[in-house]
Amino acid sequence: MAGVAKSTVSLALRDSPKLPEQTRLRIKKISRKLGYRPNPLVSAQMAQIRRSNPPKTVTTIGFLNTWVDSIHKERLKWEIMGRYHRGAKKRAEKLGFHFQPLEFDLNLYSGKRIEQILEHRKIDGLILPPLPRSATELEIDWSPYAVASIGNFATFGNIHRVFYDNFSCMKKVMEIAQDRGYKRIGFVTNLETEERAGHLWSAGFLEYQSRNISIEAQVPLLRLKSQEMEFTAEEYGRIKRWYYDYKPDVILSYLDNTLHFLESIGLRSPEDFGYVSLIWSKHMGDISGYCQDLERVGEIAVNIVADRLLRNQRGEPDYPFSIFITGKFIEGRTLHPRGNN
Repeated sequence: MAGVAKSTVSLALRDSPKLPEQTRLRIKKISRKLGYRPNPLVSAQMAQIRRSNPPKTVTTIGFLNTWVDSIHKERLKWEIMGRYHRGAKKRAEKLGFHFQPLEFDLNLYSGKRIEQILEHRKIDGLILPPLPRSATELEIDWSPYAVASIGNFATFGNIHRVFYDNFSCMKKVMEIAQDRGYKRIGFVTNLETEERAGHLWSAGFLEYQSRNISIEAQVPLLRLKSQEMEFTAEEYGRIKRWYYDYKPDVILSYLDNTLHFLESIGLRSPEDFGYVSLIWSKHMGDISGYCQDLERVGEIAVNIVADRLLRNQRGEPDYPFSIFITGKFIEGRTLHPRGNN
């Protein structure tokens, strides 16, 4: 119909720059009239064959980890990152992909050098887990890869994302606290964690507080300036003043440093205050908390990349989406049982 060779039609439907734009548009217009639809399985396989010489038998999904201890030059053994990694690896291998961990110290590797290594290792898809800092710069061209990120990082560009549902988590935890008789709910947060989560923690707290807690019982959230998971002596001082100024009867926070600090100055949980960790993990033992399904987050990231590989889609999508995963509440010693408060 177009009066050209089949190879020319193939190039046009793949938007190949080898053809003049006018020719591509004309052929695509004819294909639409004929009701042509590409077969995504064939398209993906042919794309792989064209990129590879010789063609690969296994497609590789990489997990690009930049959490490296700059002092000891070793991979940072961060429990949260390990859970993302395990979930992604399990899902990738179940789907038949080769899964390859990729670890780079950004003090030693430039974006250009990382690009060269990714090309050399024939990486097809990439999982981009959290960066060391929300403001970390990572100048890499994602166009050759099917990509998905874990978390909110501007440097990744407009790509598909998956993360845990901080907003719903906060709502659930505050509902549990109120159901157990707690009236003054406090929240200790910090700037770095808020940036990573797109400020959904504080948004959830303030929204729920404005709708469900009387003005007299509202406790101002405490937002620390810390860029680290561990707080400074000055910040611990702020926590102490905040506690005695506003007297929250239950505190929500990350990990367990806020809890241990308050207990170290003579306070008791749950006798003096209830406590809920918003990012609970098994090593916290008997602390009450909300367990985010981080392994599932890693699995969903792989699903997104696998789908894009199937459809032969690379780089930034036209309409990026975000997927939020829920978790579950874990009973512990730091919160009164229902009806006991």
